[in-house]
Amino acid sequence: MSCIQYEKKGEIAYLTLNRPEKRNAINSDMSDLLLEYLEEYKTDPQARVLIITGNGEKAFCSGRDLKESKENPEAFRKKPLRGRLFNAIIETYKPVITALNGAAVGAGCEIALASDIRLARSGILLGMPEAKRGMGATFGATILPKLISPSYAARMLYTGKLISSEEALRVGLVDDVLADQDQLMAKAEEIALEICECAPLSVQRIKETIWKTMDVPLFQALQLDIGPNVYESEDRLEGAQAFLEKRKPVWKGR
Repeated sequence: MSCIQYEKKGEIAYLTLNRPEKRNAINSDMSDLLLEYLEEYKTDPQARVLIITGNGEKAFCSGRDLKESKENPEAFRKKPLRGRLFNAIIETYKPVITALNGAAVGAGCEIALASDIRLARSGILLGMPEAKRGMGATFGATILPKLISPSYAARMLYTGKLISSEEALRVGLVDDVLADQDQLMAKAEEIALEICECAPLSVQRIKETIWKTMDVPLFQALQLDIGPNVYESEDRLEGAQAFLEKRKPVWKGR
């Protein structure tokens, strides 16, 4: 069975990490498949929202497969996650929801950080213990202080301490905590369906604007024109017409 499962139901795509016996740790084959499916999602005009989750109850993803790094260090060096996987999640420029079914550690936590919306099951642990492993957490150290309190982010990164999903909700690292896996996926799908009701070009433009202005000063950011020009799109006319006619719009993505 493949270490990654990818499927579509209507306009929602699902990407499931599928090495539960290894706590869904990412090896080179898994990394390659993740990138392939992210590209498939990015280029599929019918796929509007991606939900990333994991198989098994113990872990969403325990990080990079350190056993592979010991047994096959060349593969580990040639395929670093830092500049590939997390950027690919962001640069889909379509919404990505991560549903954390279990522990999200190291690269698993960074997958969540690269996503737009983060949901978690109650009682799981999250964090980046790279400082305890002699590693750098480069992506996490870059993005985490932008998403939560910089001092709390520093504390997490410097100590490598894992926090509960409930604590992650309190500090704004996740957006909601659900009691079990069924509720977790139901909430992810509920949000995905709400997104699918909106114009795809508008959502794309908004996602690009969020990420590309994250470090840009306010008045400079306001001068930028990022993403597709929705103001001259067919969907803008359709949105206005549907509102006047009190019906649901039929989006064309153009």
